[in-house]
Amino acid sequence: MTPFKLYKPNCVANKKILILTYYWPPSGGTGVQRWLHFTRYLKELGWEPIIFTPSNPEAPVQDPKLLAQIPEGVEVLKIPIWEPTQLYMRLSGNKGKKLQTGFMHESKKKPGLLQRFALYIRANLFIPDAKMAWTKPASRYLTNYLQTNNVAAIISTGPPHTMHLIARNIKRATNLPWLADFRDPWTQIDWFEQLPLNKRGLAKHHALERTVLQEADQLTIVSSNWQQQMQAICGRDVALVTNGFAPEDFTNFQHQPDPNFTILHTGSINKDRNPSALWKSLGNYTQNNPDFAAKLQIRLIGALDANVRSDLEAAGLLPYTQMENFVPHARVIEELAACSLLLLPINNVNNQMGIVPGKVFEYLASEQPILAIGPSDGDSANILRSQAGTHIVGFEDPIEWPAIIAMCANKPNRKDTLTPYSRKELSLKIHAILLDLVQK
Repeated sequence: MTPFKLYKPNCVANKKILILTYYWPPSGGTGVQRWLHFTRYLKELGWEPIIFTPSNPEAPVQDPKLLAQIPEGVEVLKIPIWEPTQLYMRLSGNKGKKLQTGFMHESKKKPGLLQRFALYIRANLFIPDAKMAWTKPASRYLTNYLQTNNVAAIISTGPPHTMHLIARNIKRATNLPWLADFRDPWTQIDWFEQLPLNKRGLAKHHALERTVLQEADQLTIVSSNWQQQMQAICGRDVALVTNGFAPEDFTNFQHQPDPNFTILHTGSINKDRNPSALWKSLGNYTQNNPDFAAKLQIRLIGALDANVRSDLEAAGLLPYTQMENFVPHARVIEELAACSLLLLPINNVNNQMGIVPGKVFEYLASEQPILAIGPSDGDSANILRSQAGTHIVGFEDPIEWPAIIAMCANKPNRKDTLTPYSRKELSLKIHAILLDLVQK
């Protein structure tokens, strides 16, 4: 990772920064973690973060315990947002249900005509995403706010990419320095190809993306491959600021004895991430090794595509499997301490090389053995390969379970190699970028 020059925070008179984020406590999930921690550490570095977020977001999960991690004295600005989620759910025949993460399906049935129509409307009318109706009211509110409140810079983090469009409008109105942070790419994200876009919708996505990539003063993204792709699209520098782990989550972390052989996965598993070949391989090994079967437990924490359950059933693994849709982040850390093996499937899609799930870094910080399934030359594999106690296989590669079990007999020591992925260390990168922006 390229080192950034560390500046002293007191060299900037105005240290107020406006951060636009859709995901903020009490919302839970991975989208919250990045800027919740950056906010904390930037405050320690002398900045004064001001958060702008919806008062009524359509968050897939809630984790109220995260509220305690918001630094004291941080101002949080909120206004209501209107989203067409329930309209979409009504049109798709799922009235009253929560919208699934990404493109996960509760049923293996092919979507009917009504569902396809609803998705077409969602894809082509709500660009760049279902938050787009918030662009004008949020831009107007923040422009008025900035007339009487002086800030040094603005930061937007997406997806949703509507946050970048709001920041773009503020930039045009105020000429404040603007950092656009991409946790995922825009048109290069894997599920973008699944959207039933017409020519007009596709052109609009690319046009809006181009305005953000051209007008932001600095761009950041979370993986090397995506960094190269974005630089090729916009023809300018894009800074790499990966996701990471919070050191304080692991200060008192102690491995708990696992009387079983527990395979743990945290986070959602959509259709593209479902390791069908692994379930089949594990099922065969379990059937032929009753001693192993007596100890096997599979813990899946997060939303699951219907294909996951059916593949587990076909492999004879349902009796060994425990499923929970969501647990608070603090519980996730406890789960990491009490397992034998961490499972890390990477989306089996065209743009998989740049996919580095946020859980990678907490997995590594837990110092538990990791079985990763994905491309051997992708960004996730490159990070994992540099660390002890990891094994990487392709989606269709055979898995030697005796070797995996043997690997799990010893806990790897990674303490001396994970510092670059500490969110505290990564905050120094954001700190340096901000200082460069406000001093230009």
